[in-house]
Amino acid sequence: MKKILAFIVLVLMISSTSALAHKVIVFAWVEQGRIHVEGSFGSDRPAKNCEIKVTGPNKILVHKGITDAQGMYSFALPQILDSDLVIEMNAGPGHLGHWTIPKDELVAEPTPEAVEKKMAEKQSLEKKPSMSRIASGIALIFGVAFVVAWIKQKKKDGPNA
Repeated sequence: MKKILAFIVLVLMISSTSALAHKVIVFAWVEQGRIHVEGSFGSDRPAKNCEIKVTGPNKILVHKGITDAQGMYSFALPQILDSDLVIEMNAGPGHLGHWTIPKDELVAEPTPEAVEKKMAEKQSLEKKPSMSRIASGIALIFGVAFVVAWIKQKKKDGPNA
């Protein structure tokens, strides 16, 4: 029983540490010949001083840079625009976000409708998780911990128990 309790405490400690981590949100758009990148940990926390890598076909590095104190970064469109571009933001251990800019967005100036659609997508990414999602995640962790503890106990008792 002590081992099961120790295991549950360990799982709680690990889950509470990962609960403090936040998903990095990357949002990028093309405007006036430049690619603008915005990174955050939700709408109220910018991803500042984070590494940006932009890759093209076959994951070839096209551009790299660092976000500013507001989590923003922009750069001129690359000369060769023959494929989608993938923007990767590294905001520290366990905080990696991606955004893909399709080729057709790279070569055409966005319409107001397209900008509005992208902003709605950005806002949906920034929504905080609901209490039911948090509770179901915690219940899942407890369920996995219980199953692991039960399997360990069965192995300890032996096949004849």
